[in-house]
Amino acid sequence: MTSILPLPIYPDIPSGDGLRMLKHAKQSLDLQELVKPVRAVPGSPGRIIAIGETPEWIVDYAYVGEPSFESFKTALMFVLRDAKSETAKTVLEQLQDIFGDGVREVQ
Repeated sequence: MTSILPLPIYPDIPSGDGLRMLKHAKQSLDLQELVKPVRAVPGSPGRIIAIGETPEWIVDYAYVGEPSFESFKTALMFVLRDAKSETAKTVLEQLQDIFGDGVREVQ
């Protein structure tokens, strides 16, 4: 039985052309995971895709300014595969923006 992973999206799940682009981008990556787009809220599991605006809470996110096949593909790679992305922001980076470069991640 294959499990379906939630794919948190902020502020809302895209519809129409946006949803078609997101699905096409996911298919092009040939990932085995099945995902279900859900609305991101504080406490959503894992990383999120932020479309058009950044989340109001601190969370790892991939920012998609203008929805497109390529922007969704890049975001999905960050969210699902931990790939580096120029448009992504981690919790560590956000805390460093607030408190300075002295903030370090403890593992």
